[in-house]
Amino acid sequence: MDLNNRLKELNKLPEDPAVKTRIYEHIHHKKRSGLTLWKESFLLLMIVLIALFFILIPQNSSPPQTASQSIQAIYKHFGGKEGEFFARSSILYISVKKVEDTSVSSFFEDLPQYVEKTDGKLGNYITDVVVVRDRQEERYQISDTGMLNVDSGQFFVGKSEMYDEVFQTLYSVETIPWLFILPLIIAAVNIFSMYYYKRHNLQGLKPSKRLWWLLVLVLAMLSGVFAWATWIGPLYKPLMILFALLYGVIIWHYIKREVKTYSIYKVETIKISIISATFVLIIILY
Repeated sequence: MDLNNRLKELNKLPEDPAVKTRIYEHIHHKKRSGLTLWKESFLLLMIVLIALFFILIPQNSSPPQTASQSIQAIYKHFGGKEGEFFARSSILYISVKKVEDTSVSSFFEDLPQYVEKTDGKLGNYITDVVVVRDRQEERYQISDTGMLNVDSGQFFVGKSEMYDEVFQTLYSVETIPWLFILPLIIAAVNIFSMYYYKRHNLQGLKPSKRLWWLLVLVLAMLSGVFAWATWIGPLYKPLMILFALLYGVIIWHYIKREVKTYSIYKVETIKISIISATFVLIIILY
């Protein structure tokens, strides 16, 4: 007997209510044993709070060193305000860049030659700079009118062409056209999924009825995180990457519970994988 005939014979068998009840209870028991949506959201919020706690831990600043010592590295954080220092001695923080410029290195190697101590205030255009000299950190804020040693409180004025050149180099900001990739990719994957569901007549089975408020919560958290990075201080990239991956896992876990067909599960998994990977790429390059 071939397979089709065997299936027809099986369909003729009477239904067993007890077996159906056990299967139903088993499925719903497995669903209840997992994390509920509000617990997943609470877990996501706790991860963000722990990340912010580690970011807020104050860093010990080193006393300023003499200009005769060798420089290992220079880091900058574009933009800033007088008295609010955000730069870190690591490119693992969002918007912190390592300066690879020989003129900047020469400037800080022989600083007294190009600046002189005086009283004054920083201008409106400020960049935070960390100079790592013999494994000790020196913190400066350099502007168009002068430079402040954050550790000692000394103000320096630069009247040389070298100072102007270094300021222009440090204050320059790189264009980041890839930042616009995210909305384009989100739009592209959603258009693709809409077309797929319409073509296969699956619009009514999409897991979107209760997903909107979770997306709103995640987007609100992301907005808060990037607002923090913009106005308060740079964020630690590994923790941000963990946050982006956790976002993908939570959305995927919810979709896995709610979808009714394998086709929808496959499409939604591809969507969230692409979006999460794009988040991670932007965090790494930012």
